[in-house]
Amino acid sequence: MAIEVKLPKLADGVEKGDVLNVVVKVGDMVDVESPLIELESEKATLAVPSPAKGKVAKILVEAGQTVKVGQVFMELEGDEAEEPTTEKKTADPQPAEKPAAKKGGSKKEIKPADTPETKPQNTPSDDYELDDHQPPAKPGQLIAPPSPDYDEVLPAGPTVRRMARELGVDLRNVRGSGKNGRIAVEDLDPYIEGYIAKRGGVSAAGGVAPIDLPDFSKWGSIRTEKIDGIRRKISEKMTQAWSLVPHVHHNHEVDITDLLALQKRHKARVKELGGALTITPFILKALVICLREFPNFNASFDSRNGQIIFKEYYHLGVAVDTPGGLIVPVLRDVDKKPIVQLAVELNELADRTRDRKVGLDELRGGTFTLSNLGGIGGGHFNPIINTPEVAILGVGRATKKPVWNGEGFTPRDMLPITIGYDHRVIDGADGARFIVRLADVLQNFEATFLGF
Repeated sequence: MAIEVKLPKLADGVEKGDVLNVVVKVGDMVDVESPLIELESEKATLAVPSPAKGKVAKILVEAGQTVKVGQVFMELEGDEAEEPTTEKKTADPQPAEKPAAKKGGSKKEIKPADTPETKPQNTPSDDYELDDHQPPAKPGQLIAPPSPDYDEVLPAGPTVRRMARELGVDLRNVRGSGKNGRIAVEDLDPYIEGYIAKRGGVSAAGGVAPIDLPDFSKWGSIRTEKIDGIRRKISEKMTQAWSLVPHVHHNHEVDITDLLALQKRHKARVKELGGALTITPFILKALVICLREFPNFNASFDSRNGQIIFKEYYHLGVAVDTPGGLIVPVLRDVDKKPIVQLAVELNELADRTRDRKVGLDELRGGTFTLSNLGGIGGGHFNPIINTPEVAILGVGRATKKPVWNGEGFTPRDMLPITIGYDHRVIDGADGARFIVRLADVLQNFEATFLGF
């Protein structure tokens, strides 16, 4: 019996991934749960297991190819199939097999029960391609030909009607969020983003419409490299954040002379415990104090529902420089862990991130991000917010500087820091208060934690 193996749902919100490696070859015998392919999604590497025992008959993908949830990527020859276990099974699982009969033999189709079949009406589809040859209008379609008579029959104000005409949106396909289905300007947001993307702007997904480049080889030798999965995801994420979020950056310098002395006193002991006592764990603990006092920095801006979401937990992301690009794993419950434990966990997490062994769950759920470039060098820099968070801290390298103490200049270790924040949620005055408070905690670290 031939068995079609489809890509199961990997995690909430993950609809596709890039094939890093095909683990098996045609003719190999595999057991249930044996890895078939390795997939990269959201900078994490995932092994996709076999749902059945049998022999590999066909391999339909190769390294570098993008595979979507529900797509057939392999065929097996076998007698039995089980539900893929990439995700934890629910207490009452649904049937995972859907038999399909064809002439000349039988074939079982492996399809996860929780594969998404539909999308919200006003959410742009990942599969939608913006081009000049539009298919017939469907609910949720980004751009649709205008209808000559919708103005007279649909509940929408003059402004909404005018915008719809200019965008070429058929209002019959827009679900109104107002009373009795009245269409508001906000209901056109997905269509506006699609319109911008079609004309070379930025889409809601963070992608930029391609532009025609000149032939650079006319002027000299060139070489090209295919954009890999991590670099593409970084590009999409950063473009989305920079284009859709109004950034403000505030610079400051912190006297960490006493903090460095404290670090040096305990550095060797923490190393014996398996950690690396850098300045980062101290900054993480200081950030928690500030995030508690300024909860709008530990939030997210929900434009669709018109609300700000305040998180009452402190999961802090720490940017890690890897050979493949920047990856931000998340340290959970920083407020509940002592500095020594943070130093050990951070050292271990960073090592696994560089080795591409970090799990997908470890890259999600962050509430605030720290980007510390002090180990490389440089001073102030303006980091891009790691959306949907609303703030990020950039840290440079500390340098010796003469500081006036009221009687004369003394050499002090000064640390350059920059707070970047979303101006939709955080005002400039709060940004200044936050960074001044952070500097105060770092400059008086021992006194702060002793309760002085």
